[in-house]
Amino acid sequence: METSSFSLSYVESDPRTHQPSACIYVKPAGGPEMLITSPGLTFIELDCELRRLHAELDAIRAQAKKKFYKAEAAAAAAS
Repeated sequence: METSSFSLSYVESDPRTHQPSACIYVKPAGGPEMLITSPGLTFIELDCELRRLHAELDAIRAQAKKKFYKAEAAAAAAS
């Protein structure tokens, strides 16, 4: 199973704004980097994006948990 990693991209002076900017990207093993947040001009903006991602991952975790437990219960009932 190939893994991906998250990383921070930070620039001291964004060419568009001439201000610091940061965003989060994911780099799949052997693949190109993909941005997963919009560039934030402040730490607060970046932190909001990270909190949004965290909430989405929590929702995905809950959804997967329900599906796996439902499949387990169905398999146990069938045997």
